[in-house]
Amino acid sequence: MARYRERKIPIVKFQLSISDNSRSNHPLDFPKMDNSLGIALQNSVKDLVCKVSIPSYPFPVFTFLAENSLRELVMWKCNLTDISLSTSQVASCHSLRKFSLSFVCLDQNLLQTLLNCCPLIVDFIIVHCSLLTNIELRNLQNIKSVSINSNHNQSVKIQAPTLEHLSYSGCRWEQFPVLDIAECQNLKSLELSCMRISRGFLQHLISTSQVLECLRLYDLSTGWERFKIFGSQSLSS
Repeated sequence: MARYRERKIPIVKFQLSISDNSRSNHPLDFPKMDNSLGIALQNSVKDLVCKVSIPSYPFPVFTFLAENSLRELVMWKCNLTDISLSTSQVASCHSLRKFSLSFVCLDQNLLQTLLNCCPLIVDFIIVHCSLLTNIELRNLQNIKSVSINSNHNQSVKIQAPTLEHLSYSGCRWEQFPVLDIAECQNLKSLELSCMRISRGFLQHLISTSQVLECLRLYDLSTGWERFKIFGSQSLSS
């Protein structure tokens, strides 16, 4: 990393990975992690992957987004709970295309702020971010693919006319619909698993998605209700 810093060698992709067995998995080593990420930032990193283990690392997300050069940002087990939206300088990042959050600690206010400042995301992934109670995807102008692994009692609302691929895995024992999809008329691929669907949910979704080509359903609970799949001429049998 020192060589990259001294010679100012451009960094296209940088991955910081700290395993459970690593000695660097301690808050006292966070400055070393900050230094490595800082070098990547100075060298105009395009694709960044930060995978850390407990205790969660306070990733400086807005520092990277402010550079407006990042194309891909993947965070795994990072801690964003200490970020103060009142003091952070939240800048728009129109370069980000892929945004992935797995086991990240953040609330819905911060998530919405992150999505608002990155409106041109194409691919969005969120996996088991347990502090979230609501996930809302709106006003993402170029979004094409969304993958969500939800937690218990976590509601999801998606309003995305440009969305083409959606994968959602929820909680089969939920007693009420937690997935609300609207204005997704360009949906081509839909995968649903581990969720309870309400009466008419699939029929409405399929009938409004006239270009739907692929439908995958796994481990769904319908309350012993039979349903028919119809309404999409493009759906393959």
